[in-house]
Amino acid sequence: MAGTCITTIKLLGVGSLGLLTSSIIYQSLSGLPDLIHQFNAQFNSSSIDFFNKKLDALKKNIFNNRLINGVLAALTSGLFTMAFKYSPVHEKHPYLVYASIGAPLSLIGLYYKNWKYEQKILAKKAVDLSSTSNKAQDKLSKSKSDAADGEEEEAEVISKVESADSLLGKSYVHLSDESGLSTPNASQPSTPKVQPKEEEQEHVEKSPEEIEVDKEVENILIKKEIVQDLKKIESGYVLSSYISGVSLLIASVGLLGDCYLL
Repeated sequence: MAGTCITTIKLLGVGSLGLLTSSIIYQSLSGLPDLIHQFNAQFNSSSIDFFNKKLDALKKNIFNNRLINGVLAALTSGLFTMAFKYSPVHEKHPYLVYASIGAPLSLIGLYYKNWKYEQKILAKKAVDLSSTSNKAQDKLSKSKSDAADGEEEEAEVISKVESADSLLGKSYVHLSDESGLSTPNASQPSTPKVQPKEEEQEHVEKSPEEIEVDKEVENILIKKEIVQDLKKIESGYVLSSYISGVSLLIASVGLLGDCYLL
């Protein structure tokens, strides 16, 4: 392979490594601090819809960063490996090896601990208030319907018992008349009392306002967890920026030496 082509490959490798380093440094110095500030600012806002939009944007940001960092790291490593492989023996300098492994090391430093924190954020679901309110209203109407049915059944039982008592009283009077016996102390049989069913302690359903308050509290707790995870992710980006920056410095110095000193 001609020397000009190898030099072009080296330049492309340094450029891709520079883009990777710039992306990581931007996230560590600007991107993540802005996200942390945005979620901290939401503690003064109870808008669940706004929070859901921010959470969705954060998930997309994580996916995009993974894609960009992975592509740039693979491109950098491949270009420097190719340059080292096809260079003449006297031009196979160690900086090509250092630069080729610098990009994968940057990703290892970035995602060694950050991966699980990013997965926690990606696993979080949006807070849905409307479906919960509708569900609570359905439960409340169902409990009212069940209570009305229970009252109707109890009234029907009492009516049947009173009817039976009336028939029993008539039969008792008729037998006394036929026997001709006086029963001064006799009294009409007591009506059996129907013991009403003990009202079960109904589960107190929460009103839509109470459910909304609960969801706002849950929303605040999720925000705090996200902020804590973002701070830990930020530390991983800082570590990765150092590794990538050192690799870029080595590659740049080596390329300048190849072009102007050798």
